[in-house]
Amino acid sequence: MDLESVADELYSLPRHEFTAARNAAAQRAREQGRRELTEQIGALRRPSTAAWLANRLAREHPERIQALMELGDGLREAQRRLQGEQLRRLSQQRHELVHAVVQQVHELARTAGHPVSDAITRELVGTFTAAVNSSAAAQALAGGRLTAALDPADAATDLFAGAGAFESSRRDPDSAGGVSERHRELEHLRTEAADARTARDEAQRALTNADQAVDDAATALRELRARLEVAGQAEHEARNRARSAQRDVEAADRAAAETQQRVHDLEGLLAQHRGR
Repeated sequence: MDLESVADELYSLPRHEFTAARNAAAQRAREQGRRELTEQIGALRRPSTAAWLANRLAREHPERIQALMELGDGLREAQRRLQGEQLRRLSQQRHELVHAVVQQVHELARTAGHPVSDAITRELVGTFTAAVNSSAAAQALAGGRLTAALDPADAATDLFAGAGAFESSRRDPDSAGGVSERHRELEHLRTEAADARTARDEAQRALTNADQAVDDAATALRELRARLEVAGQAEHEARNRARSAQRDVEAADRAAAETQQRVHDLEGLLAQHRGR
């Protein structure tokens, strides 16, 4: 039993099973007297819905993650070579590939019975865009152990790492026009990154609100179940009292009938006595 094998198993589970399985694994480590491993396992975070879906894609369709990585390599190479037209073409491919990958995740989610909200979709777009922008983000995604969506703005460092090359080339009068165009392309990419960060922040707020709504609904459900249990017990007791009362009524009816019969018999005897 080691952290790698435990983590790999936990992050391959359905999201709703993660916490219980993690706690059970930590308990096993504790029983083995492995304090450090117990703490490490206990520190593993349950993935957000978007992260869980991205992890599932990475595990079931690694070729999709490879495609994102290769496209990112192409973008960085085009930037390094100051190939503006190639950079624009690959940027369009990035948009198309990310869209296709997100649609595939939607299909995986539908198969698993997990509808995908607009907020989660935005997080998925951000995560796969980050995987194109950054080789480090792509490696993290490929590992299948994300706990939260990736931020494409944070992951844009790799893609913008060659910005100094634009500045040095701009000082070359023979290529000023081409560099100016590439500089505009760089600014465009930076704007895209800023827009992605804004979308990610909005998605995070939506996720926080959704998680709170889930917690509130779970609390309300527990309260309703408790009230239903109390009401069921009260109904059971009331039925028992009603059956007891019914038996008392039936016994009283029998006693009244017997008493009435005795009165009738006595009246008959009295009548016979008076007739003598």
